[in-house]
Order: sequence, then structure tokens, then C-alpha cells
Amino acid sequence: MFKKLFAVLIAALSLLTALTGCAQQSNSTAQTKELTFCESWDFTSGFYTVLTPEVSTNYGVFYYMPNFYETLVNYDHGKFVPGLAEKWDVSDDGLVYTFHLKKNVKFSDGTAFDAQAVKKNLEAIPKNLGKYNGSYGTVSKLIKQVEVVDANTVQVHLSQPYYGTLKDFTMLNPMGMVSPNALNADGSPKEELKTATFGTGAYVYQGETDGTTYTFVQNPEYRGEKSQIEKFHVKVIPDNDAKLLALRNGEIDIIVGSDKISYDGFNEMKTAGGFAATASDVVTNTRWIGFNVKNAPFDDPNVRLAASYGIDKQGICDSLFSGIETKADTLFDQSMPYCNVKVTPHNYDKQKAVSLLEEAGWKDSDGDGIREKNGVRLQGEMIYITGTAMIDDLALAVSAQLKEIGMDVKARGMEMLDYYGETMKNDFNISLNKAYGISYDPYTFVTNMNSDLQVDWVAAQALALVENGNGILKELNATADESKIQQTYNLILAEVNDKAIFIPISYMKELAVYNTAKIENYTFNGQPANVEVASIKVK
Repeated sequence: MFKKLFAVLIAALSLLTALTGCAQQSNSTAQTKELTFCESWDFTSGFYTVLTPEVSTNYGVFYYMPNFYETLVNYDHGKFVPGLAEKWDVSDDGLVYTFHLKKNVKFSDGTAFDAQAVKKNLEAIPKNLGKYNGSYGTVSKLIKQVEVVDANTVQVHLSQPYYGTLKDFTMLNPMGMVSPNALNADGSPKEELKTATFGTGAYVYQGETDGTTYTFVQNPEYRGEKSQIEKFHVKVIPDNDAKLLALRNGEIDIIVGSDKISYDGFNEMKTAGGFAATASDVVTNTRWIGFNVKNAPFDDPNVRLAASYGIDKQGICDSLFSGIETKADTLFDQSMPYCNVKVTPHNYDKQKAVSLLEEAGWKDSDGDGIREKNGVRLQGEMIYITGTAMIDDLALAVSAQLKEIGMDVKARGMEMLDYYGETMKNDFNISLNKAYGISYDPYTFVTNMNSDLQVDWVAAQALALVENGNGILKELNATADESKIQQTYNLILAEVNDKAIFIPISYMKELAVYNTAKIENYTFNGQPANVEVASIKVK
């Protein structure tokens, strides 16, 4: 009897275990697929697509905008492809762009996306950019009239033709379309945009946060293919070492962005079990130092040329950037439109740098290692924005290499808003920074070289030594003549190279490191700095 009872108990226990296991397996299968990302900045500036220094204390949301918002046109590996517009026509004189909109598209609040919505957005964008109108793409400053042809067709009339118009329409900041219900009657953003998204993208934010982690869910109105990932979180972790630790201990699943991980950390994770590390195929930006050509001693072209020969770019790329970033010889990567211009690079030559300074009368007369001329020391300050991976090390490396040829350049890191405030005074000596990135280059950066615009005094140094430089740039932005556009780019890129107004240092790529137990692969989109959650394949 005891043996029979024992056998029954064992059988019952086995059955219970099996049923529990099935239930667990069933629950596991039904589990929501989620991913956790990290960001250096929080999202307290809100979720409107027009971001300027006046309204945005940080740009953390910029990298995630493609998940919430869409533009009329997309830019994918050098080509313009349909976005919210399925096609477009351009008038022969380049003054009218007719966009034929996709049908049956809704914003996340259920409002129809149509020509009236586009009109309200495009009329609001210049107002909300304020004094920065034209700084984030030129076309916002050229919009003369927006005309609704029918529910699915809208015409944009420009005051003059502009060769970069389509590129500007691909920029999520400021051209991402938001629901008309998120804008006031005068076009200003409603308060709701501080805590929610109102776009046509795959995901929405509805205010779920504990102040450190933000949670985003699928947009029920999204008409595209449904993503595997039902919700994702973005955890604010300012320190990059802490980000890496969080990835290792499973607190987050992925780090995306070259500014969020050091190259040592990237290479370390490349060989660590259970993780993958990948870099984008395309160059996304150029690091450089730019001189204020009106301020002594950097108004001396020999000083700038000496600095150009005195910086060991290859050494910096090998040691600091682990060969991931490559030596830059031109201001923009030559694969960018109009940028395949041949210039003679200033390769590292310490002796040549010294000779240039000696011949120009800069000598170390008191033996302290720093050169002087007519009682003026060869010194200055190099300002840069802190908070991104490797930037402090790069600043110290450049400063040390310049000191080897007799220049005393002190590096000073600053918060982003302080940096822009300082450069807007147009009284800086040297700026260590980078171009605007693949979303905006070369069009917007070149436009902002016009000092009459007074939006970027570092960029405005480019043609400061060229007679009628601003006039040349104005003509560039008003022509549709491809040969004339190319001639102007030839002039600009030769000028900044030959007179060493900008010294390009390295070409950047975007990075991603992720947990392979959860993520099958990560693919960079056409604008690699942007994180596109829906395209990620999970296990």
C-alpha cells in the first residue's frame, strides 16, 4: 500500500512539475519583448522636433526621433527616398516643390496626416526656430508659401532656388512632422509636447518615467510593419564607464553612439563573450580644430600652417581611436555630395612646422619652450564641448603636440551651451569640435560659413579671408547650376586647406555594442547617429 501511495505521489509531483514547466514556458513565450538603451542626457526638454539652444537644454531626444517622427523625404546612403511623401516634383526654375503624400497615415493621437497637417508644420517651423531660422537647414528660411492642392498634395513655394532643398527636408530637426493638435493656433508647440510624442513613427511616449528611465511603447496608429520590440526603455547614465558596466551586468541591453563609449571599451567588448561590437560602414562626421583668423597670433597663416603640420593625425587615430577613426585630409569625407575635391594634405612633419615658425620670426628667445615674436607669446586657448567619449583625451593630445613645436595652447572644456555662447562672441582663439554630421553636412555647414547669418562664427572663418566670401556663398545658395555649385565647393575646400583655417583630424564612425543573448544584430540606418529601434532583430 505504501509503495502504491508513494508511486501515486511521485506521479502527481511529476505531473505538477511538467504542468508548471509548461506554464513557465508559455509565460516566457508570451513575455513582452523589450530592450533597454542608455543616454547621457535626459528628455526634460520635451519631444518637439524643433530643437534649438534657446528651448533645449540638451539634445538627448534627437537620437531617438526616428522612432516617433517622420519627414517628407528620407536620406539613405546618399540617396533621397520616399518618407511621408511617396514622390515629389520640382519645377524647372527650382522654386516649387510638389509633394504627393502617402495615404491612410495617422499621427499617434489619431489625427489624419494630410496636406493641411504638412502646411501647419511647415508654417510653424520658421517661427519656432526663431533667431536660429536657417541654421538647421536653409530651406526653412526660404519658404514663401505653402499651398494645399488637395488632401494628399502640397506645394512648397520658395523665394529662391536652393540646391540643398531635398536634403533639408530629410532633417528630423526641424522637419519632423507633428500632429496639428500638438501645435497652438499660432504654431507654437503645446505644453503636451513636453511629456508626449505626437508623430507618425513606430513608437510613442506617453509620459512613463521615474525621472531616470523613460519607457516608449508601440504606436497603435502606425501603418508600417510591426516591430518585434513591443516597448523600449532609455536609461539616463551620464558617465560612459557606468554605461559599459550597466551593459555588462544586464541593466541595459545596448549602447549606440560613438559619444557613449570609449574605443578601449569598444574593443574590450568586441572580444568579451556574450557581446557584439560593430561600427558603421559610412563616415558620419569629421573632427577638426578651427582657428579664429582675426585673432593674434592665429591671424598669422604660418602659425596655422605650422599647427597643421605639427599635429600627428595618424598617431592620434592609432593611439586614441584604435584605428576605428581614420586620418582626415579634408574638411568633409569625399563621399559626401560635392566634396570629392583634390587638395594637398598637410601630413605630419614636425621639422617643417618648426621651420615655418622660425622663418616667420617665431623663436624661443628665453628658453622656456614657447616661441615669441615682437614680445608676443605664441599662445592661445582651445575650447571644446565636454561630455563625449575621448574628447578630453583628444584635447590633451592636440595641446601636447602643439607644445612640441613651441605653441602654448591651453585646452578648456565647457558645457555645450557655454561653448556656443563663447563662440557666438566671435572672440575665441581655437575651437576643437566636429562638423554637423551626415544629417546636415555639407549643405548646412557650408551655408553657415556666411558670417552675415551670425549663427556659427567658427564655420564663418572659412571664407573670412576671401574677398566677397559672403557674396559667393549667397550665390551658391541661389543657383541650380551644378557646375557652379561644384566650383564653389572647390574654392571653399581649397581655401580652408591651403590656409589651414580648419585642420581636419579624423573621420568618425558610429558604434554599437550589444548583448547577443537578447539581440540578434544591429543595423545602422542611412543616418547612423539615429537609433531606429524597429529595425533591430531580437532573439
